[in-house]
Amino acid sequence: MKKQNNIHSRLVDDLGRQIANGTIGKDGLLPREDDLVAQFAISRTIVREATKTLQALGLVITRPRIGSRIQPVTQWRLLDPQVMDWLTDGVPTANFVRDLLDLRAMIEPAAAALAAERSTAEQCAALFKTLEAMDAAASTAQHVQADFAFHDAVLEASGNTLLLQLKPVLTALLKGSFRLSMHDRSQVKASVKLHKTIADAIERNDAVGARDATIHLLNSARADIERFYAQKTKVS
Repeated sequence: MKKQNNIHSRLVDDLGRQIANGTIGKDGLLPREDDLVAQFAISRTIVREATKTLQALGLVITRPRIGSRIQPVTQWRLLDPQVMDWLTDGVPTANFVRDLLDLRAMIEPAAAALAAERSTAEQCAALFKTLEAMDAAASTAQHVQADFAFHDAVLEASGNTLLLQLKPVLTALLKGSFRLSMHDRSQVKASVKLHKTIADAIERNDAVGARDATIHLLNSARADIERFYAQKTKVS
């Protein structure tokens, strides 16, 4: 059963990425069941279960005598971490990234302001511990993991139960941003400094300062990403 589940997961991931990057579905349809069985050398049962998973994530809709049709991106569960991973695995559209950053701007400054008002000494200590991990990171991957932990710690310190439910959503949004904005060591060092400004404001119970510092961080990320797209346009 475990092996079958692994095959199912790999097939879902493979098909999801191919749909997201346009490799398959250019005609608006998922490949026929028989074709997928032959291509991946798997059973019809696994193909059908994978299709059901993609349908649950909003990527496809299945109809009798038509097959599985690819849905518009607006119908996808965009905030699901796996779907976000597929979409940002390549280079998403500039409009999608704009929307991603807009949503971060709605969530994170407010969370930081609440953290400044409500955080405990233990929560502040946890926040600074993530900063130490960011600063000591030996690779971009380690930095990113510490960065995730920082933002999780801010949500924890906000004291808002509903905001805590947004942890997976925020992680998905951060992944999308990082893939486009973290490109060299200088950007990583600048990021640590910006995060420290947020942590310092939270520690001194400065809600306005925490909100403004978070906005500054997001504006910096937006500028990095805009430079990325501008350079990509020149190369193209």
